[in-house]
Parts: sequence; structure tokens; C-alpha cells
Amino acid sequence: MGMPVSTTLSSVGTSRAVNIDWQAAKFTTYAVTGSSSGGFTFTVEGTPDDVQQTAAASVGWFALSSATTANTSLSVFMGPLGAIRVNASAISSAILTLRVLQGTGG
Repeated sequence: MGMPVSTTLSSVGTSRAVNIDWQAAKFTTYAVTGSSSGGFTFTVEGTPDDVQQTAAASVGWFALSSATTANTSLSVFMGPLGAIRVNASAISSAILTLRVLQGTGG
């Protein structure tokens, strides 16, 4: 997978899942930026499941961040992840962009 990978969200709900190579990852850096206009509340979620081989209803998502309204956030998750996504519980006249960069093991 080319890095970094980004996905956007402009309405309440979840973005597409960004697949991550959980076998090679020691850490995953992710940033969320929001457009300067509008308002939003979001949480970044991750899963150890392989979303390409697990039925969507069986994927176990957990919060990597607390709910936030900040226009910019940058975080690092230490350990393997199968996928990551952004979940907006409120969004009005705004666009959220999740950018993901995976570090390799060594």
C-alpha cells in the first residue's frame, strides 16, 4: 500500500476503513484535519481484525482517540492494527480528512 493513505468524511457516520499491514507494523501515525468552516465531533477507531477477510458485522472496532472537535490532531498508535477509520458523531458544513502513515517493524 502506498503511504500516506487518506480518506474523507462529510456526513455523520464512518469513513471507509484504511487497511494496514498488521504483520509488519510497529507503529501507525494518524492525523485528522477538519475544514476551517463548519463543526464536527469525531473519534478515530482501529481494529486488530483483517477487514478484507472478516465479515463487516464481525469486525471489532475500538476507539483510538476520545471524541474531539479540534481542527487538527496527530497521534501515534504503538502496535499492530488491521485497519483504521474515522467516525463522525456530528458534522455540519465540514469535511474531515484522516491521513494514515504506517511505520515498518525492525
